Amino acid sequence: MHEIPHKDYYKLKPLLKGEHPHPEILSIIEGNNPGWIFVDQLTAPKSALVWSQGIEGFYLIGDHNNQDFIHALDSYVTSHIVPRMKELGMEHFEVSGEHDEWNLELMFPSRKLYPYEQMVYKLLQNPPAALTNGIKTINLKTQDWENLDLKHIEFIHENIDLFWSSKEDFAEKGYGYAAVEGSEIMGVCYSSFVTQDTHAIGIETLPEYQKQGVGTHLATLVVEDVLANGFIPYWDCSLDNEGSQKSALRLGFQQVHQYKCGAFAI
Repeated sequence: MHEIPHKDYYKLKPLLKGEHPHPEILSIIEGNNPGWIFVDQLTAPKSALVWSQGIEGFYLIGDHNNQDFIHALDSYVTSHIVPRMKELGMEHFEVSGEHDEWNLELMFPSRKLYPYEQMVYKLLQNPPAALTNGIKTINLKTQDWENLDLKHIEFIHENIDLFWSSKEDFAEKGYGYAAVEGSEIMGVCYSSFVTQDTHAIGIETLPEYQKQGVGTHLATLVVEDVLANGFIPYWDCSLDNEGSQKSALRLGFQQVHQYKCGAFAI
């Protein structure tokens, strides 16, 4: 196995043909969001393991019957990938197949896998009108928010830095808003993964402001911008995250996909 250089990520796009287009994968291949990609061979890859910095997780793409890739993956993860993950402070390896034909137990025979599932929603029409409830917002795309003297400003930095290579890249390609009460950040919502036709929605609310409509209000503003500029809003959350699912449905999102994942300690 080999790590493929960024300039060759385009070679992986044909491996996605005909499958559910996860923006977490496609955004990396298209060069919009940061990640790593490991392949069976550099010249004409048949299978690949894609790491997304934003979700700190992995996706398997390509030929799920590629025996050379299947037999080499577990040991390669141990020798080459786990050390890099530990340098980033990560403690768990989370992985899913681009489709359910990937057999995670077969791929990682030496691991004790914890299974879970993810839900995918898309929004194809305008959301209900935003109810401000007196919530003040900052447009992260157009306003100079980095130089504002706000408590918890690092909360915005941490979210943007996780998903984007730079603030400039986010300002060019993404959309986002932060909610403010006085001089304090309450929450943030933004384009997390971006492809040529889709914007995945990332959303975080500080604990003391949860269940007050902050996240829903911010998400409404972001998806309005996404739709107005010709993109499809995308929402991905775990099956057991009922709060996130309710938020998506409240905004008018519709479930379009569900997929299996696995995790193990490293």
